Amino acid sequence: MIINEIFLSVQGEGIYIGSPSVFIRVAGCNLDCPWCDTAYAKAPESGKEMLVNSIVNEVKKYEVEHIVITGGEPTIYPEELNKLCDKLNNIGKKITLETNSTIFVDCNPHLLSLSPKLYQGWYEEIINKNLSKNCKKQIKIVVNSIEDAIDALKRTEKFDIEKENVFLMPNAATRDKHIRCAAWLVPFCCKNNIRFGGRLQTLLWNSERGK
Repeated sequence: MIINEIFLSVQGEGIYIGSPSVFIRVAGCNLDCPWCDTAYAKAPESGKEMLVNSIVNEVKKYEVEHIVITGGEPTIYPEELNKLCDKLNNIGKKITLETNSTIFVDCNPHLLSLSPKLYQGWYEEIINKNLSKNCKKQIKIVVNSIEDAIDALKRTEKFDIEKENVFLMPNAATRDKHIRCAAWLVPFCCKNNIRFGGRLQTLLWNSERGK
């Protein structure tokens, strides 16, 4: 498994926002989204090869319960991802798997966090397979306009997931843009009874790497 970075911070998004977490960021992604806020992890050569046992040993250095496997895109390493989830489960960790939901890997996280992309990587069959998993699920969709938000709302209404576990998030890699987007997205979310997905890593640190 090629790893870009492992670090301790707080979860910045979703239902576990604010939870102290160890982030395992893989290198490499099967999409190339121009708005990606972790573009430094897109290429496999942005990381180094690590054995699953070595990753787990690194995680053990931190006395926190929550682990976030993110990227890049973790599902491009299906065999290693399965082993990593199993080993982290065995030591009592709560795993959040962040995925763009373009590839289905039948692994065992505590929370499956799906971030399908409106303009690329929207694979309804894969999303539904992930939503059928026996674990907690959430959907987070990055939007850049009212039109995006309307589109996202219509798409997510097709899925079997509780509305409180669906988040619309501003397309914002900086604090200033996050605030500007929130000015129109928060009223939209309130009007349509959908959760606004704030992004702590952007509001607190301007998406600084390793935060």
